[in-house]
Amino acid sequence: MIKLMRKILITILLATTIVATASETDKSVNANKKGHIVGSIADGGDGKPIEYATVALYANADKKLITGGISDSEGFFRLKNNPEGEYYLTITFMGYKTKTVQGIVILNETREIKLGSLLLEPNTKELDEVSVVADQASVQYKIDKKIVNVSQQLTAKSGTAVDILENIPSVKVDIEGNVTLRGSGSFTVLIDGRPTALEPSDALRQIPAGAIDNIEIITNPSAKYEPDGASGIVNIITKKNKLNGMSGIVNANVGRFLNYGGDFTVDYRNDKMHVYVGGDYNKRNMPGDLEYERNTRLNADSMLYIKSDGNFERGRSNSGLRAGVDWSITKADVFGVNGMIGNRSMAMKAEKNYEEWIEPIGAHSFYLTNDGFSHGGLSYSVTVDYKHTFNKNREHFIEARIVADGREMDEESLNKIFRADTLSEARKTTETGPYTGWRFKLDYSQPFEWGGKFEAGFQSQITESNDANKVFEYNFQTEGYELRDKYSNNTNYIRNTYAAYGILGGEYDDFGYQAGLRMEYTYRLLSIDQTGEEFKIDRPDFFPTLHFSYNLPAKQQIMVSYTKRIERPRGYYLEPFVTWRDANNVRQGNPELLPEYIHSFDLGYQKKFMKKNFFSLEGYYRITENKIERVLTPYPEQKDAMLHTFENVGKDFALGVEAMINYKPTKWYTTNLMADFYDYRLEVVLYDKEKTQHDFSWNTRFNNTFKVTPNTRLQLDFSYQSPTVRAQGKSAGYFSASTAIKQDFFKRKMSATLQVRDVFGTWKHEFESAGADFYQYTMFNPNTPIVMLTVSYKINNYKVKRGKSGNGSGMDAGGDVM
Repeated sequence: MIKLMRKILITILLATTIVATASETDKSVNANKKGHIVGSIADGGDGKPIEYATVALYANADKKLITGGISDSEGFFRLKNNPEGEYYLTITFMGYKTKTVQGIVILNETREIKLGSLLLEPNTKELDEVSVVADQASVQYKIDKKIVNVSQQLTAKSGTAVDILENIPSVKVDIEGNVTLRGSGSFTVLIDGRPTALEPSDALRQIPAGAIDNIEIITNPSAKYEPDGASGIVNIITKKNKLNGMSGIVNANVGRFLNYGGDFTVDYRNDKMHVYVGGDYNKRNMPGDLEYERNTRLNADSMLYIKSDGNFERGRSNSGLRAGVDWSITKADVFGVNGMIGNRSMAMKAEKNYEEWIEPIGAHSFYLTNDGFSHGGLSYSVTVDYKHTFNKNREHFIEARIVADGREMDEESLNKIFRADTLSEARKTTETGPYTGWRFKLDYSQPFEWGGKFEAGFQSQITESNDANKVFEYNFQTEGYELRDKYSNNTNYIRNTYAAYGILGGEYDDFGYQAGLRMEYTYRLLSIDQTGEEFKIDRPDFFPTLHFSYNLPAKQQIMVSYTKRIERPRGYYLEPFVTWRDANNVRQGNPELLPEYIHSFDLGYQKKFMKKNFFSLEGYYRITENKIERVLTPYPEQKDAMLHTFENVGKDFALGVEAMINYKPTKWYTTNLMADFYDYRLEVVLYDKEKTQHDFSWNTRFNNTFKVTPNTRLQLDFSYQSPTVRAQGKSAGYFSASTAIKQDFFKRKMSATLQVRDVFGTWKHEFESAGADFYQYTMFNPNTPIVMLTVSYKINNYKVKRGKSGNGSGMDAGGDVM
């Protein structure tokens, strides 16, 4: 530990030296800059930065467009290398009046023109009286992320974040709602930039689509972010209106299979304070049919055969309440408190008919099983933020955050076997236990006059969980369930991480760069009460990141990046006790699992054409060491059951290309075509045997939106996922089509959306697994199409706050709490 802290201190000292040297060279570097125009854009009412505002520079002489750009998350923009001449600047953003800055003169000796803070005035009257029907692209590409505009995803209107992600490049969703990002279920979920105590897919399933503004997908994050997650970060941005006064939205939905729910978000904003509150309740059911087949070799001369078919019903319910307040104490200081509490439950019921026999004996036995599984409980999170901005410069700040989160989850599985219509076996498994966690974060950002920026910070995470697992068997004499101590365990899990990072970045002409290093120390202890065993990890890790960009002529850009990341085993991957999922399948964790280490390379290209259209191409290469996968083996204590566990199976390589074109040939039709092609190779070392799994996989999504009238939109979505391989088998490909129609009423204050998912009933999922002595086939076929009706109503009671406008006077240095 002492050696680690010494390394961290030395690195911080070196970073400080670099910053000091960089500061001394400001003047020499600045001498090379010519004709740059810089500034920042903020809301004229509350002074908060405006991201994605469009900045355009025109020549005074002929009104010709010279160059343009957009503002970043801090409202900052930079237009580089402009020739001599007289110009004017326009700034536009939906919901605000267009701002024009006149009198910009660039001479031969002009290095940089600083416009300061440019304040946009909210156009409340326009919002109230004009029907705004312009659409944004469903997916926007930025230098370091993809941004999913949720308002454009009509076919997922009544669903959750998971349903939205089904139509997004880089993402795949299976029949159970489990999400993978670029083929990996290992990613981090943030909500408004804040971490969550839930597992990634669980967190996404809990957030209603109606409460989401947009979704950011960051495949190669910088050293500022926690390195957890092999494939990156999914950041959910919830709805918070930026205009003064009160606003809100209420959604209600109902559909086939007794699906129903609703959510609301209401917020109030004035000059000093922003308060919001939201809540939701949603119930979702998915019935369907299933098939199961397995062959297991018992010895050299005999084979066990099992076949079954039946029906299943998966149900989920989520309810939650979230609230927060951001207070601008001064123009430079913002304090915020945000919290959420939620309850979620998941249940699965299945009734299956089995046929079982052994060859060459040939005698067949028949039985019926009733299986039930439930999982759920309470979760909470409270975040306190503080941000101070120095010298009215939005890029020069210090920010602190404390997060307390936790969950109390219960799990139960109940398995019954009936022979000749009589109960012959029954087993129950329960698991209970709390999780608590604390996170601390301190970030500092220092910009330089030459356009560079240094960022540094410290972060820590302290977590603890306790799980009690109990196994019961039915006693026919007492007609009750009796505890079996042999299979019952208590497990204690502690994981603490401490990290420091530094990032140096900047721009030189059309070239942008960013280099970062993150250092972490991890202490992990897993202890088992019954056996006294302990499994410990005590080690430092280093995570470098590199990002480069280059602006080409004709609105083209190339981005290159490299990051090293880590995927730590989830808690239930480590739990060493046995849990019965049904009569023929048991699960057991592996406390000796090692974390995955991931090396990720990205190469991106973007080209804008014909104003609102764009084409993007991304190449990626990912190497994963200590690859973790679910592994199947025959359960030694029961010949007709399979054991599901987790192993470090080896090393995998993914080389792929993602392409997307957003095209709007007419005012009434917009199309998005997305495709992902990747070559996947998995080098497996399992049970002292080596093999290589390899395939070429691809998926594509074709989204079409038709503006039938100014208040009516029709959307058609098509998607296909090709077969993919795993360590012990493969999953089959599948096709799906969905459609939705949206009608607006009462000057767009109210809308109704009718959606039909999986129109042709093709969303069948098939899986094959094979080992040295077994073969298994599983098929799930949900009852589709899924039909849902969603009604939304907007509440707007805005009060216009007239702010100062100009080219720098009256700057408000407040900022959004991240």
